[in-house]
Amino acid sequence: MESLENIDSAKPRKPLIFMFIPVLVAIAIGIVLMNFYERERPQLSLLTDITRVGVSKECELVFTDGKSGLRSVEIRLVQGAKELEVYRNTYPRQGFLHNSGPEKIREIVKLNTVKGKFKDGEAQLMVSVRDYSWWDMMNGNETTMTYPLILDTRPPLLNIIDSPRYIIPGGAGIVIYKVGEEVERHGVTINGYFHPGFPLPQKGEGVYGAIIAVEYNAARIEKATVDATDLAGNLAAKPFGMIMRKAAIKRDRINVSDGFLEGKLPEFDHYYPELVGKEPLEQYLEINNRIRNENGDKIREICSKSRPEMLWEGRFQRMARSSRRAGFAEYRTYYYNGQEVDQQVHLGIDLASTQQAEVFASNRGVIVFADYLGIYGNMVIIDHGLGVFTLYSHLSQISGAVGDMVTTETVIGLSGNTGMAGGDHLHYSVLINGVFVNPLEWWDPQWLKLNILSFL
Repeated sequence: MESLENIDSAKPRKPLIFMFIPVLVAIAIGIVLMNFYERERPQLSLLTDITRVGVSKECELVFTDGKSGLRSVEIRLVQGAKELEVYRNTYPRQGFLHNSGPEKIREIVKLNTVKGKFKDGEAQLMVSVRDYSWWDMMNGNETTMTYPLILDTRPPLLNIIDSPRYIIPGGAGIVIYKVGEEVERHGVTINGYFHPGFPLPQKGEGVYGAIIAVEYNAARIEKATVDATDLAGNLAAKPFGMIMRKAAIKRDRINVSDGFLEGKLPEFDHYYPELVGKEPLEQYLEINNRIRNENGDKIREICSKSRPEMLWEGRFQRMARSSRRAGFAEYRTYYYNGQEVDQQVHLGIDLASTQQAEVFASNRGVIVFADYLGIYGNMVIIDHGLGVFTLYSHLSQISGAVGDMVTTETVIGLSGNTGMAGGDHLHYSVLINGVFVNPLEWWDPQWLKLNILSFL
């Protein structure tokens, strides 16, 4: 008869793994529940300053949730008992495990205070965001932020003190105005072109000036306004009038020879290798059009930011012992083998002296560009402050560097024939906030005193 011990050992035993199945199931369920019931709240960031809000304002917000993902966003504008739903959005579920909703959303939301009929004064922007967690009876985790703000829908007060009565195409002047409060941006817009203003504390608190310019080809003053945008984004625009005087149109004929092309094109091939392989005339026309336009865009960009203080002193100096070879706003027609091939406008004055003559800064300022630039060749641009710039090009040598402070006694280079120059000379230009103007005005001490300096 077998012993009990032998009988027990003869019974079949379950594999050891089956003993752990309930434990593994419990762990798996726990992990799933922990994932579905996670309690990490979504994050939100307001990237726009809304300390003051005017009639309307665009706000940029970023929402993130790296676990269950974003479910919904709600934004409300609140003032006392009055509420306005500014924005609401629900993001579709992308799955049922990790990241059921998007991890990151960037929204641009427009606040419209007129729509809610709010009064100027204190208010709050309330932003709520939920995720796809099963927490809170499957409503998800919620983050709510309240941002205090001031509603201000009144535009700033503007008073024009003085402005030019007459101006010519390619001419300049100054507008003096007063702003009744602290503003974020102010200046003068002429035919759609903005000229930033600068403070004139000697004239009184809140008094500013803006040196303005009219394009050389302007037929009339279509619109001239003093503009100011306050800290809440409200814009005030006050119109003023100027009488446009006609300017004499000057024309010139330029003959393009094969010898000129043979001598010039290798220089451009070095800087613009995409020209290589094209016919000489085709290269020349691309330089005189596409590259000329690109150069103009670059110059406007350089001259769009000026120092807010006046650096120049008195009238601007003309190159000593020089004769004029070409004038400002001269309409040029180009001929090749007797056939018209192109038309352009010369936006400066060409001055010739001896070969490689010393070129001095025409007034006190700081160099903001000193390099090669296409049709201008070796070029220097000086910022004289308050939006006034001078340009010196076709130089054979550049002596100054960006950041150098210069005066009328500073040599900034030597005259030459780099770029699209047919001989050794200096091409000299004056720009106001990127607009080319007639240098003759800035060489004239009487004009400068009467139209600019007397107001400063």
